[in-house]
Amino acid sequence: MSLYVGSSVRDEAKIVQAKYDSLKEWKYDPKGYFLIRINLKTREIEAGYCRRNNEVELVVKGKHPEELYATIVMESKLNLVSLKEHAAYLGMELEVEFGFVKGACRLSWDGIGEGVYCFSSRLGVCAG
Repeated sequence: MSLYVGSSVRDEAKIVQAKYDSLKEWKYDPKGYFLIRINLKTREIEAGYCRRNNEVELVVKGKHPEELYATIVMESKLNLVSLKEHAAYLGMELEVEFGFVKGACRLSWDGIGEGVYCFSSRLGVCAG
């Protein structure tokens, strides 16, 4: 079996079946959470960091999801994420939002002002 051109997988390589049930395994990150929005004027993705009651304390913004999740997860002085699951989920959600910025997905909610906050774009739960 070949994964990439010029590569091979050893016969004795262990295969691990991926599995994860977010409904059963989800944990709240005690550091807080993010509200993700697309700023339609600047065409940037913005991640608002909250600790409670959707009160945004810090905004991380950029044109590409990699900029955001690298800053959020790897910038140690920010110290915004404590769980690996939260970091992985955040990366996934930022990539989804990038699809909206690039026009791969269409925004179809009414009353979009300056941007759209999405708690989970996968679930379509949004507030203007």
